[in-house]
Amino acid sequence: MTTNIQHRTFLIKFRRDSTFWACYPHPKFPTISITGDKCALNCKHCGRHYLQNMLACQTPDILRKTCLELASNGVHGVLLSGGYNEDGYVPFAPFLDTIEQVKNDTGLFLSAHTGLVPNWIARELGRVGVDLADFDLIGDDETIKLVLGIDRKVEDYRTAMKALKRSLPHVVPHICIGLHAGEIKGERVALELAADITPQALVMLVLVPTPRTEFEHITGPSPAEVGELIAEARLKFPEATLALGCMRPRDARRVEFELQALHAGVDRMELPSEQTTEAARKLGLQVQRIEACCSVSSSFTGV
Repeated sequence: MTTNIQHRTFLIKFRRDSTFWACYPHPKFPTISITGDKCALNCKHCGRHYLQNMLACQTPDILRKTCLELASNGVHGVLLSGGYNEDGYVPFAPFLDTIEQVKNDTGLFLSAHTGLVPNWIARELGRVGVDLADFDLIGDDETIKLVLGIDRKVEDYRTAMKALKRSLPHVVPHICIGLHAGEIKGERVALELAADITPQALVMLVLVPTPRTEFEHITGPSPAEVGELIAEARLKFPEATLALGCMRPRDARRVEFELQALHAGVDRMELPSEQTTEAARKLGLQVQRIEACCSVSSSFTGV
């Protein structure tokens, strides 16, 4: 069931852009882990689980060879990711020269899942040619401590996000609804923080109770709660590209989550169900396919 606010937010989206972009990253936009399946934090919602599905490139030479091969096989871009170090960021420093070489030799679109990078790494990522930073944004100190287990604060997220914004062409905040053990806690503060950089795009995620993690048995937020928060994001950022990302439950409630997001006014959705794309058409939206992550810049939609 849609709410009055969703009727309003869907119209905001529809009047600005009547296209619904269905995003399919694989195989043209794969994800690479520069740490393999290693992560110093073992966060409660992930437990290193998602690293296992990435291409492992644990040395600069392997990264270079892998990217050259991917480019020769028609890949458009890659997401550079990996496990966090003890300070809460992906340790890109040993890979910077290689990333620059990859960019120069292949022209691949390079996204980076960064974490709380220090200012100098943010500058270097921009210098070597990274096009976009996917930035996980948390708006509550207790959530940071509970989920990541590190002694960092919300202000640290603001600082890292702004450093990336100064250095990279695009910074896309990612806000996970229900990250605090399924509770809605810091999401609205995170939306306020995102406004500091006037984002061209914003990705909303939903906590997944992932097997073999400490959050395995958590219920998580309801579809209605997700729809409400996405509608608030649409109101706050009427001109931004708003997406429902890949991290969301794919259980019996999958279509409910997707339809809530659709009616709240998202522009993009990663791997939408057939029911959702059909619902988008019935709402008068033109469904278009992107072979890339849902966070990529609008200039990349023509691939």
